[in-house]
Amino acid sequence: MKNVLDYYGLTNMPFGKEIAVGDIFKTKQLTNSSAMVELGLANEDIILLTGPVGCGKSVALRMFTDNLDQNKYLPIYLRGNNMNQVELYKFILQELKIEAPRSRIKVKTLYFRTVMESSKKPVVIIDDAQDMSEEALLSIKAMVNFDHDSASRICFVLAGQPELRETIRFSHFESLRQRIKLSVHLSGMGLEETCGYIDHSLKIAGRNPSIFSDSAKSEIYNRSEGISRQVNKVCYQAIVNGAINKCDIIDSKDLPFPD
Repeated sequence: MKNVLDYYGLTNMPFGKEIAVGDIFKTKQLTNSSAMVELGLANEDIILLTGPVGCGKSVALRMFTDNLDQNKYLPIYLRGNNMNQVELYKFILQELKIEAPRSRIKVKTLYFRTVMESSKKPVVIIDDAQDMSEEALLSIKAMVNFDHDSASRICFVLAGQPELRETIRFSHFESLRQRIKLSVHLSGMGLEETCGYIDHSLKIAGRNPSIFSDSAKSEIYNRSEGISRQVNKVCYQAIVNGAINKCDIIDSKDLPFPD
């Protein structure tokens, strides 16, 4: 990639996965969703964050986690998978530095006691929550129920694809659904924000002004529908092709053919 960086005067390759939280392009949706989740922490037990693949859910979670008051909250991150109810209890205990017993009943008892006694409120962030087993997903309702205690002792942030919303609409998830008062859904960026995202990504990689013409940015938006991961994919390949073909400015005709 050195030839690409040298050709366009870049300090690093833009449109990749690795980006510092401080360098994230803060769209209106990302800023609002992060703020809403942050505001819901004090009183909410379960928060839902959904959106299509590549729209920036993980980025929103990074922004949210980075803004957490570390004196008040303890973030616990995991990916949704087929873990069962007991495994979910054990994972949380492990993150709270507690050795979980083998007994199913003792695990639950220890979980509730540990959360009640915790000096920081655990915030369990489950990414790709649509991949959770029904058993584990249903168990979350019980995991936030601390008898007659009205205070919110733990918060689950369920982040997933749109099918997660469809799943919890089934009747047997009604009690869980009723506990979700705060729900956020992300979608693609608009044209203006897509153009701003492209320019911002190049700027933090050392390139200002942009490599892409206005017509190229418009075409990238049309192809990607403003989904950031798709924008990254088109722009990354276009920059590589542009350096090979010695395009000083990448126009719409220079973009790679759609998949």
